[in-house]
Amino acid sequence: MEKEVVTTQGSPVIWLAIHGFLVAFVWEMFQMPFYEMEAETPWAATKVCGAASLGDAGIMVAAAWVTDRVSKGSLWMEKPSRSAILIYLGAGIGVTIAIEWLAVRSGWGWKYSSLMPEIFGIGLVPLAMWIVVPSLSLFLCRQIVGSRSAF
Repeated sequence: MEKEVVTTQGSPVIWLAIHGFLVAFVWEMFQMPFYEMEAETPWAATKVCGAASLGDAGIMVAAAWVTDRVSKGSLWMEKPSRSAILIYLGAGIGVTIAIEWLAVRSGWGWKYSSLMPEIFGIGLVPLAMWIVVPSLSLFLCRQIVGSRSAF
């Protein structure tokens, strides 16, 4: 039996993507000093942050999808279970660790500045991002759409 998506105020996933992009963009702009940007203009840095924010929003939606499948939709219940929230955040943190690990060790990636605190070669700022930004984005999304099925 498929779950019905209530659309009076839009799909929670759409709102999660919108809030995820906007909140991530602010975070991405403020975390710029923790990365080395070779001769970037402000416009180039803004475009990089915008692209990264789109990716961040996509990861949040994917993490919500995984959570929805594993927890049988409890992320969107009136009071989400702790395990659903942990799955949601854990999925994003897992993807972040993989991306950061690969990116700082490859030519296509980025470099940390001397300001970036690290643990096991992974920046703590992006790890903190994947607690703060998805949590805030989910909270904002739930304020608009309330509790309902997302997928």
